[in-house]
Amino acid sequence: MLKTNALKNLLIVDNDRILLNFLDRYLTVNDYSTTCVSKGEEIPALLEKTRYDLIILDDVKPSNRSNFYWLKWIKQYYSYIPIIVMSPRVNEDYRLEGLLSGAKDYLIKPFREGELLIRIQNTLRPNKPVSLRHTVLSIGNLMIDMDKCSVIKDEESIKLTTLEANILKLLYLNAGAVLSRDEITEQVRGGQHRALDRSIDIHINRLRNKIENDPTSPKLIRTTRGKGYSFHLPEMSTSIV
Repeated sequence: MLKTNALKNLLIVDNDRILLNFLDRYLTVNDYSTTCVSKGEEIPALLEKTRYDLIILDDVKPSNRSNFYWLKWIKQYYSYIPIIVMSPRVNEDYRLEGLLSGAKDYLIKPFREGELLIRIQNTLRPNKPVSLRHTVLSIGNLMIDMDKCSVIKDEESIKLTTLEANILKLLYLNAGAVLSRDEITEQVRGGQHRALDRSIDIHINRLRNKIENDPTSPKLIRTTRGKGYSFHLPEMSTSIV
């Protein structure tokens, strides 16, 4: 449902297809280009090939994942895209969690279409440039700069490839949870994902060689046989600069 010749390009993600069809028609009439999908799993491939000015996102998430999973995922990999969360949940703590997770705005369902249009216009209004804080993780003897794709280990600077940095971001975002090879590949490669692709093992091993004290006995990136990989943070050793 991609429209052309519009001023701004919007991605709308919601599992309510009736609402999607309505928003598609309404926003198109108001001169926006819209791409509407019902599953969060479609987000990586879309963002890989299309630049969006704004994402309107319901709190759709994979099973057994935290609240606002895709919001957090987008802010890790495409932090420049503003996001409006729309949700039927009115709990104040839940709304606060969404805003703290990176949403520009939080719209409670049901809502009037005019209110959504105003919130879109306000979100897209140009702002004065602001300085962006780098995400730097301090883990034991490591300083990991997620934005610069680099690691300082025992005062030695080590460069990460973009793919290695993206894998590390994904594992850190899901710290403690086991991610399968297919999940990792799909979320860091999007449309380039191929089922049964085992090359992710090679990149995990290279990443371990760069950040683990003993790559043969990894403490940060661990393997769960038959299931996948997980990231573990040592207690009292991690901070964000």
